[in-house]
Amino acid sequence: MKNQKIAFAILFSGILSFGCSDNDSNTEPTETTTTLPTSIVFKDISGGTFTMGGTTMSNDAPEVSVTVSSFKISEKEITNAEYVEFLNSANDKGWIKIEAQQTADPCGVYTENMVIGNGDAPNSGQIFLQLGETGGCTSGGEEEHIDNKSWISYNSSTNKFELLDSGKSDFPVNWVKWYGAFAFTEFYEISLPTEAQWEFAAKGGQQLEYPTDDGTLNSGKANYNGDTPGVYNPNGHSIAVGSYSPNPFGLYDLGGNVWEWCLDYYDASFYTEGVTDPINSSSGTESKRVRRGGSWNYHSSTLLTYARASDFENRGNNHFGFRVVKN
Repeated sequence: MKNQKIAFAILFSGILSFGCSDNDSNTEPTETTTTLPTSIVFKDISGGTFTMGGTTMSNDAPEVSVTVSSFKISEKEITNAEYVEFLNSANDKGWIKIEAQQTADPCGVYTENMVIGNGDAPNSGQIFLQLGETGGCTSGGEEEHIDNKSWISYNSSTNKFELLDSGKSDFPVNWVKWYGAFAFTEFYEISLPTEAQWEFAAKGGQQLEYPTDDGTLNSGKANYNGDTPGVYNPNGHSIAVGSYSPNPFGLYDLGGNVWEWCLDYYDASFYTEGVTDPINSSSGTESKRVRRGGSWNYHSSTLLTYARASDFENRGNNHFGFRVVKN
């Protein structure tokens, strides 16, 4: 499928580093705050028992009864502005460094700045975020809309992260790897949603088919790419979070805009009948993490509340983002 990428800006193992900024491992960390950005609003979700799963093309979502405890979940996907705030605080703490590295997709080979875990950061040495200067590329070699670039930039003269365009401050952060989403939650002592929490929230207490205001889907309810897989849309891109009506729990964009990383490892047969607060912490043979909700360039069936997808922890391009939970 053209738009179901192999262009995830996949970083080659042993990729060439072109040098570091003055933000290196020898820089003394300064006193910083780990207070969660005040713009992040949480919704209280009362726990309960629900039917998790449904019929999908991949047949990996068996219907089982699952119970989740009460939790709080961010009403919107984490934005560029919120991630910039995290990066600057993490930078002050010595958690990250910047390196220019070579990456490739079907459109060519590029050198991009990478935000890499450093020091005491979780998964130190792994890439958290790619500061992509292009909008990305499909598996067929088509260049995607420039609005899919990363709007976060690093200013080496001030040693600060900045937004390239203030008008994109409330767009969901993209080009973020699972490692980068997880680091955000560890820094603020919160969490990524488990897959069960995510689906419980998406179904809105009503077993919704789609995570919209009423469980139905059309172009006025979510940012996605129609009903047919593999259709290239040169005008597709993410948009400001909260642009559509929320689901019954008051949650926005659980379907479409950007894929949302979950805490669980992926396993097609993990879920069983009658479990409480399940989380798959076993990496298995593939070590892939769950992502949910579809995105601006994926078709409607991927937006189903029970549709499942997964990817490697070091993947993450112009349609990968996340939201967060408190337990």
